[in-house]
Amino acid sequence: MRPEIIAFEDRDALMRAAAARMVSELEEAIDATGAACAALSGGSTPEPAYRALAAMPLHWPKITFALVDERFVPPTHEASNQRLVQRTLAPAFASGAQLKPMYAAAPTVEEAADVAEAAYAPLHIDVALVGMGGDGHTASWFPGAARLDETLDLSNQRTVMAVRAAQAAGAPERLTLTRAALSRARCVLLLVTGTDKRARLEAALGSDWAPVAALFDPGMPRPEVLWSA
Repeated sequence: MRPEIIAFEDRDALMRAAAARMVSELEEAIDATGAACAALSGGSTPEPAYRALAAMPLHWPKITFALVDERFVPPTHEASNQRLVQRTLAPAFASGAQLKPMYAAAPTVEEAADVAEAAYAPLHIDVALVGMGGDGHTASWFPGAARLDETLDLSNQRTVMAVRAAQAAGAPERLTLTRAALSRARCVLLLVTGTDKRARLEAALGSDWAPVAALFDPGMPRPEVLWSA
């Protein structure tokens, strides 16, 4: 599946568009079912989009936020994705939105994944926002990570997996949605910034495979690629 890349004149326009797309999907889900769920990624790139989203006049008590992935660190840790989401979407949570943590204070990351599995398996994700690293990873699907093949297996019955990747910034032990879980999302937004990352994405979909390419395989909802230099 080749991507249609929607280009924006600058990153401000990109972030506004990402927020607007999330709003559209959340409102459609609320109209259809009375509730909505968005799965969000961490990192500094999407912060402006989250702030823009939090400023929208949505029916926040009907909205649940989940995480696409998480570092195996407590929410007080500066590398925690939960901490980032709680900070950038603070107005939404103050107005009644809910958050499903992925981290659990368990002895091992595998046990934390089991706790997260119980919380995440019942969720219906209406929109998921993911990014891409310079190495071609998305979510916590890192090249060479332990259990990557299992995490990307569409027949995997799990929603959340524990993975280990030595090169992962913040913490090598991670919790992540599986590809099977993302395949059930109604909409997947892939946020990409910079000419180098666009080139990396295009290479990943050519002969130089990287985990981000798994988003574009058959059986996945067609990702919407939003890009700005």
